[in-house]
Amino acid sequence: RAFIAAGVTLAGCAVPGRPPLGPIYRPTRGNGDQPPLVVVPGAFGSSLRVRSTGREIWPGTNPQLLVSDYRELELDIDPDTLEPLTGDVEASDVFREGLGRDFYGRVLDTLHDAGGYARGRLGTPPQPGRRTYYVFLYDWRLDNVAAARGLAGLIEGIRHDYGDPALRVDVLAHSNGGLLARYFARYGTVDLPADGRFVPTQAGAPAIRRLLLVGTPNLGTMQPVLGNLRGEEIGLRSIPQEVVATCTGAPQLMPHPAIPWVVDVHGSDLALPLFDIATWRDNHWSIFSGRVAERTVAEHGGGAAGRRYLEVLRSYMAKHLERGRLFMESLSVPGGPGEIRPYVFGGDCELTLARVVAERIDGRLVPRERVKDIANPQPGVDYTALMFEPGDAVVTRSSLLGRRTLNVAAPRAEIESIDVAHSVFLCEEHRALTGNATFQNNLLNTLLSVDPD
Repeated sequence: RAFIAAGVTLAGCAVPGRPPLGPIYRPTRGNGDQPPLVVVPGAFGSSLRVRSTGREIWPGTNPQLLVSDYRELELDIDPDTLEPLTGDVEASDVFREGLGRDFYGRVLDTLHDAGGYARGRLGTPPQPGRRTYYVFLYDWRLDNVAAARGLAGLIEGIRHDYGDPALRVDVLAHSNGGLLARYFARYGTVDLPADGRFVPTQAGAPAIRRLLLVGTPNLGTMQPVLGNLRGEEIGLRSIPQEVVATCTGAPQLMPHPAIPWVVDVHGSDLALPLFDIATWRDNHWSIFSGRVAERTVAEHGGGAAGRRYLEVLRSYMAKHLERGRLFMESLSVPGGPGEIRPYVFGGDCELTLARVVAERIDGRLVPRERVKDIANPQPGVDYTALMFEPGDAVVTRSSLLGRRTLNVAAPRAEIESIDVAHSVFLCEEHRALTGNATFQNNLLNTLLSVDPD
């Protein structure tokens, strides 16, 4: 579930056996000249509010988290450019906790209490001798390239406040935050090339000392695919497919186009191009489903007006699926000299969906995300092994490491998209990675170690 996937663990409760990180790292407090830290949350990790009124549309109140379908998250569309219109919505703060569950509160508290970091604000000079962290807030519904430009702006602002135009920062990025941070490091603020000829310049790399990726789907995740197929599950309800389809950032999290994502009941790759709108249209999935189409038309004025909106939405989805393909491929081409070797943290003890099984029912392909839902299982096919891989319940280990798996019947080309400096695996779900004590211990150790001269 998206609410769970974004990072959830019980907050405010004593955790048995939790190590005393404060005393462990207290001797490092004198080393206050460590670089500033930028924390980049994942999807759903920044609160969103209406700028003019201050009313929060994500996450809002606890009752909203339980029972809202969050239709206010739907982006308006410019019918001429097929680009989203953000209107009066802005990212306002980091999502710390909701329903008594932790998102990023615990890791920020650990940075402050055990690591000696104070939260910085642009325009305010840092305290001498005090470590400082900043949170990069962004509208996670939108394009990751636009977010990467925002990250570039934040880093330039930090450099200005420090009075050092060549200052390097550390970056701690969770989930989708790691993708936009990697894009910035590789390409700076340059847009995706329409012709797909990627030339990583490492334009942003000189601004980063250490890049720490936590649960980052470097080869994508099935989560946004499921969100488009059946809605994004939040609490007891779901964000509808037609709302998910307006979020241009979602396709940029989908599995890499070279990775089989849907197989038949015999276990053979169906070779359906995930980023081709024809796959969705021909199989009546997402906003091409009759039920979803009827609801969309009704929600947008009904009649001719509603039908016009639906056609615009379908064209919009086609455009941004293609952009999602380009974005994912931009991160998997060889990086070349000067590429940052990230530190990678993740979980690999949970069975994690890597591909769905689609079976033909009444002439249509019906995708199944759970083994028990397969209506006509074939003898001798191990569907658990076919559909799932080790991971954190959202991101597979192979995606985290940027290395594709070969355990399907019709494998395609090998991919190894990142050169990892160091990896740490936990028996923890995606939702709880940042709150995990072992992760936090490794995090502080990595951040507070001193570079050799």
